[in-house]
Amino acid sequence: MPQKSSFQKSQLGEIIAFLSKVSINNESTDYSTDQEYVVEAIIDLVKAKGRMDIMEEFETPYIHPLITIQKWVDQLKLIADEALNDTMNQ
Repeated sequence: MPQKSSFQKSQLGEIIAFLSKVSINNESTDYSTDQEYVVEAIIDLVKAKGRMDIMEEFETPYIHPLITIQKWVDQLKLIADEALNDTMNQ
């Protein structure tokens, strides 16, 4: 069952900005380890929203999380937007 999101607006803003960049660049997206915290926040958000279809791919050992993000970027943007709306309505 999906949990209420406890993400802060600033954190969601970073997630949305990162996903927008991925959406534009997709397979050409540069990735560096200093972005790992955003990737982890995306994974936490997916888990909090109960999206097991996406979560299963994040948990697949041989698939890098950025590949999963690239594949699901449109759905992830919707999830992040929904979470941001939830924080504004609290």
